[in-house]
Amino acid sequence: MYRRIAEECAAVGLAFRRPEHVPNTRRALETAEVVRQRWPGAFDGLDRALFTAHFVEGRSIGDPDVLDDVVAGAGADAAAVRRAVDAGEAGGAVEASMAAAERVGVTGTPAWLLDGRFLLPGAQPHDVIERIISRLRERPPPTGP
Repeated sequence: MYRRIAEECAAVGLAFRRPEHVPNTRRALETAEVVRQRWPGAFDGLDRALFTAHFVEGRSIGDPDVLDDVVAGAGADAAAVRRAVDAGEAGGAVEASMAAAERVGVTGTPAWLLDGRFLLPGAQPHDVIERIISRLRERPPPTGP
């Protein structure tokens, strides 16, 4: 999996370093949700910064101090985000998202639900993704219940 991610990153000029360990990302997900809700203008920057922290810098995005640094760098109030996460304010939204993913068959990440009708699991080569999207565009969406 990491070999394929490294290849895809190299193809588009993104830096990548295989993580030494896989952190518990629940706190990062809740942090991102708080930022998305309260500082939507900082969300895209946070998304990129979380990727960089984990896959380029080798930082643990499960560590609250690392998350504070990443949040502040993205332009959101790190102390307020940490308080909201500690209070469990984003837990419900993350649970709902995980439940919705489970309903459509997601068993891991990355995964994409394309056009609400095709689940593409795992890190796929760019040409595979393009081929699937082209086929979906050629076919009309299903009708009825």
